Amino acid sequence: MSQFFESIRVNEGIVENVHFHQLRVNKTFKAFDASQNSLELDAIVQRLMIPAEGLFKLRIAYGLNGDYQAEWLPYQYKLISTFALVNINGHRYDYKFSNRGWITEALMQSGKDEIIMHENGMIKDGSYTNMVFSDGTNWYTPQLPLLEGTQRAKLIEQGIIQPRPIHLKELEDFVQFRCINALIDWENAVNYDIACIDASRGQTI
Repeated sequence: MSQFFESIRVNEGIVENVHFHQLRVNKTFKAFDASQNSLELDAIVQRLMIPAEGLFKLRIAYGLNGDYQAEWLPYQYKLISTFALVNINGHRYDYKFSNRGWITEALMQSGKDEIIMHENGMIKDGSYTNMVFSDGTNWYTPQLPLLEGTQRAKLIEQGIIQPRPIHLKELEDFVQFRCINALIDWENAVNYDIACIDASRGQTI
């Protein structure tokens, strides 16, 4: 069974941000002492029939021996209106594991459309996105997220967002926030009002 996966945005026939996905794949192989193996995403993409129209998710599931499975999935943006705070209490998701059971369970138990995870008072991530907060002038993303996303890496490199520690008590200092990931690019990310976050129903997992 594949242990990891990458979800790559394909828009109107263009496969996006492969470079940042490859960096994360390389980091994963290295972290699990499997650097003797490899997975070359560019080579995989070149062997595929790329949909010429529409927005798709190219999901590549892979193992540390270099085996993989690739599939195209039509992508639609998720409608979100409510957010709950969740204390992850030591849970980890440093690499893009296929097993996301504890995250899915936390979302289901929240009673909201989405969760914002935190630990020791520090904001981490959403259930499937990195978080970005605006003070009205600049956009900031948590310095130590649960998972370093590829869209996040691109936007930091471009200077559009800045990493910094963000504490729960600082949320009221921001005016809005966005959820980003490999499929939700900056131009299509929704601006949410800070009031969408329900702090009264915070939970611990």
